[in-house]
Amino acid sequence: MHPRKHISYLFFLVIVTFLPVLASIFGCSTQGEQTAQAEQQTYFDSNTQTSADQEVLDAQSKQQSKVHVTFEAVVYKLLPDDTQGIPHQKFLLRLSNNTTVLIAHNTNLGSYLNIQPGDVVDVSGEYIWNKKGGLVHYTHPSTSRYKQGGYIKVRSRVQ
Repeated sequence: MHPRKHISYLFFLVIVTFLPVLASIFGCSTQGEQTAQAEQQTYFDSNTQTSADQEVLDAQSKQQSKVHVTFEAVVYKLLPDDTQGIPHQKFLLRLSNNTTVLIAHNTNLGSYLNIQPGDVVDVSGEYIWNKKGGLVHYTHPSTSRYKQGGYIKVRSRVQ
C-alpha cells in the first residue's frame, strides 16, 4: 500500500470511528442543555403561579375579617385544646410568607383531627384578622343557611 493511501485510509478510519462518538457527546450536551432549560422554565412558571395559601395571604395583608378562605398550609405547632365553653382544637399553620395563622376548629361540629407538625392540611373557613396573623374558624359544616361551611382535610406529611 502506498504511504499516501495508507494515511488516507487511517484518516478515513479515524473519522468513521470517532464521528459517531463526537456526535453522541454533542447530542448529550444538547440534551442536557434542553433539560436545564426545561427545568429553568418550570422554575419560572412555578414562581408566576399563585401560592396555595394566596386567599388567606390576601385577607391577612388587607386586614380583612369575616371573609371565607380556602387554602393549603403546613401544620407548624399544636396548641392546647380550648375546653372552656364550646371545645375547639387549636393549632398554628405556617404560611408561605413565613407568618402563621391560628386554626380554631370546633370539635362539637367537626371531628377531632389527628395531626402532627409537618402535616399538610387543606382548610376552608372564615378568616378573622388580628395583629398576630389572624385566625380561621368555622371549619365545620354550616349551621346556618346564610353562612358557608368549611372543612379541614389532612392531606399528607411533609418530609
